[in-house]
Amino acid sequence: MEHQMVHLHQWPACRLERRGRVYILTLTGADDHRFNPPSLDDILTALKLVDQAPDAGALVTTNEGRYFSNGLDLKWIKTNLSHSALDIIRDKFEGMLSFMMKLGIPTLAAICGHAAAGGFMLALVHDYRFMTNGKGVLYMSELDHGMYMPRSLMSVIKSKLSPVSLREVVLKARKFTASEALEFRIIDGVYDDAAKTIDTAIVEAEKLVARGWKRDSYANLRAGAFPEVIEEIEARRDPYVWRLKGFSVIGNLVFKQ
Repeated sequence: MEHQMVHLHQWPACRLERRGRVYILTLTGADDHRFNPPSLDDILTALKLVDQAPDAGALVTTNEGRYFSNGLDLKWIKTNLSHSALDIIRDKFEGMLSFMMKLGIPTLAAICGHAAAGGFMLALVHDYRFMTNGKGVLYMSELDHGMYMPRSLMSVIKSKLSPVSLREVVLKARKFTASEALEFRIIDGVYDDAAKTIDTAIVEAEKLVARGWKRDSYANLRAGAFPEVIEEIEARRDPYVWRLKGFSVIGNLVFKQ
């Protein structure tokens, strides 16, 4: 029996629905879904509701518009540099990634557009990834912008990609189309439009739900499969570094170059 989509809650940055035991988190609006404290708070609130729902069997994360996510909100960071913006946004962003990695249910990303920088990171922490064929790309922009990458985020990439794919993503700053991402096994499937991508992700999630796995077992096995990811994210051993014209920003410190 096919379940009906049930609307659960709406926040400014996202919407939470469910179809049977599959919960669907959608990044809403036509913008590029940048991560700033308010949007990260919305997403984490939604994830906590999923975690607390006794019937939740799988999570699908997707998007409206042309962007899955374009990463951290650099405009917000620049506006709030005097208020430890990088430290604040790191705590919230990596807190979201860690929470996702600890969920006791399968997670699937239906990427319907561009996923760059932090948006690519969000896609990678999911267990499965599906992508719409079209102009959308997967892209890590650090090399092109002369930026550093903390080991917390590098651990996500290293755990999810093959050495060859990692080289292309990190050391070539390659922009992967959906078909190229499939070839490099970064994603698990390519579909003609957003509706098909999302529906396929939900159907695959329903198949996983039908296995009837215990949530504590799933969480334990994922943590065991990727122990370095959760450890590095939560250890926060080195700061975020962001380059401005003539300056380097390290955490809440600004250095003139």
